Amino acid sequence: MASQQFVETAHAKIYSAHRPDVPPEIAEKNTELKVDCVPMKKPLFAFPYRTSSVHTYKISNDILSLLLSSLAFYRVQEAENLPFETCSVQLVTACASLHWFNLELFFNEVRRILVPGGVLVVYTYHSLRPFFDCPLKMKEVNCLYNQIYEELYPYWPKEVHLSLEKYESVQFPFEESNKIPDIRQFFFGRFSDLTGFVESLSAFQIMKKTDISKAENFISRFGSRLHDLLAVPDQQDCKMIKLYRDFYCIMCRKK
Repeated sequence: MASQQFVETAHAKIYSAHRPDVPPEIAEKNTELKVDCVPMKKPLFAFPYRTSSVHTYKISNDILSLLLSSLAFYRVQEAENLPFETCSVQLVTACASLHWFNLELFFNEVRRILVPGGVLVVYTYHSLRPFFDCPLKMKEVNCLYNQIYEELYPYWPKEVHLSLEKYESVQFPFEESNKIPDIRQFFFGRFSDLTGFVESLSAFQIMKKTDISKAENFISRFGSRLHDLLAVPDQQDCKMIKLYRDFYCIMCRKK
């Protein structure tokens, strides 16, 4: 059983508020795949993730529309026990979640439900950062984030190290397995999105449970350095900031 994270409502709300939607480039990569299918009335896709401990979360309008359409249904289910018939699913995706699963059981389930030629896509990301056109500014950004992630390192659950390593050590039991080039997502957000993202990290939440004073000092120092770096007026959260996030993606195909 994976360690339970996001069980507190407050943590789930922070996660929901400050984790941006998956970029359309990921969806485009999925739809570009040529999937060899067995005959069926309609395409069937599976999006497993460990939801049993998440109380609140957000769904993009596009996905919500899909879920409410007659072509899709939505179900909460353990990733190691997927509610699909054998050889009935064309595409399985797992976003920032694979590291929480029992990999042997999950991969067995994915191989069971995928049609011949079916595809598994897993992808993850590690940070949300401000973006500057100036290389010197970006060097400051990277220095700051390297420091805060170094401080958080002792608090990561052991499962998260698979994600931090971009799943490099994971053995994918499929006939084809390819890492695609990293996908960088740009968008505009606010100062609170940057601090909120860090507060949503499981490592920060564990630090907070272990030593709340240390956690408060940590997020205060991070916020202060961000203020200086971004030149955001104190007590104001209206300035729009260019942000980015890098996704690491692996695609596998069942023969």
